[in-house]
Amino acid sequence: MAASNTTAGPAARAWQCLLAFLLYAGVAAASAQELLEVRLLPAESRFSGWSSEGPVPRTLEVPLELGDEPWGVTLQLKPTQVDGGWRVRVQYETSLAISDDGAHLDLVDWKHCTSEWKTAVALGPHAFELPTPDAGDHDCFPPYTRQELEAAVRAQSSLDAARWLQVIRRDPGEGGSSPLVVGISTVRVRIEVLRQGRWVEVSTQAFQPPMGC
Repeated sequence: MAASNTTAGPAARAWQCLLAFLLYAGVAAASAQELLEVRLLPAESRFSGWSSEGPVPRTLEVPLELGDEPWGVTLQLKPTQVDGGWRVRVQYETSLAISDDGAHLDLVDWKHCTSEWKTAVALGPHAFELPTPDAGDHDCFPPYTRQELEAAVRAQSSLDAARWLQVIRRDPGEGGSSPLVVGISTVRVRIEVLRQGRWVEVSTQAFQPPMGC
């Protein structure tokens, strides 16, 4: 009897799609357990240093100390296996702050400007120099209306909104400085490993330098 030449039915095609997805996921979903430690080395007066505690999670938020600038510093990886290629990329995100004689309200849950991902310079197989943001990375911010700004102040500072609304409505006068300040509020550091010709995210740390002074 001649063999029949039939196409796969819907159930067979569904299994094929599932197997293809699982194969892709095995390549694309690198485990953060591939990293035993991540360190940012101290850099004189610009950065006090930081290191992860225990196995590195997939995502991590890291509040920094006042004055810390997590760029231009060396990042070191301690992988579980020494083989394989590694890459580090950095992205900067700005927020708007309202300053009033030293006190400040940081609108970190409002609008942002987000930079393109920038590749860190490899200093060795597991060491990288984080890129330094340029003026555009520091100053970029999306347009907004006064009504949007006041709504953001009310949403983030409901108990003290009247004070900050008064600050932003204040006329700085001739030669006065604006109370509105744009600055980098998040520095994302994405660590990737090369798997079967594809760069796969292992872990992303969101470093959060304080705004204002």
